[in-house]
Amino acid sequence: MKTLLLALATLAHLLPLPFGVSPVGATALYAGAFGNKRTSWLVPLLPLTLGLLVTGLYSPLVMAFVFAGFALSTLAGRWWLSRRRSLERYGVAVAVGAVIFFVVSNFAVWLAGYYPPTPAGLVACYLNGLPLLTKTLVADSAFCFALFGLHAVIERREAAPAVA
Repeated sequence: MKTLLLALATLAHLLPLPFGVSPVGATALYAGAFGNKRTSWLVPLLPLTLGLLVTGLYSPLVMAFVFAGFALSTLAGRWWLSRRRSLERYGVAVAVGAVIFFVVSNFAVWLAGYYPPTPAGLVACYLNGLPLLTKTLVADSAFCFALFGLHAVIERREAAPAVA
């Protein structure tokens, strides 16, 4: 079941979605909640890799940080959702995962020279990235609702006694 849901999330990453909207953050949280403690951080890297094969690589430095940001986001799923799940815990996990990704990926954009290498350039980079943070929060919330919701539905159906 978990593998099927992760495969669906991976395929959803290949859909033509608006820039900044992706199921990868939700995939990271889901993998953190249900995946193997040692390898769950690798799960969100699969859709990213497949996406790069389709769209191509832009900045290797930025992409390395993007990969790291999503890998780190699995920790939010592990910390907030692996033992207990509630609406509040989902909200915290989505927010923490999105902020981790935002901080790491925008730092890479600044480091790669898209902004002046000054403190003011870094601040400008983060300020200009805020609209993408908003998109990330909305997308992660929606895709988490879908992934974790489907998981709950499938889990209930599997647990229900068979009707003769």
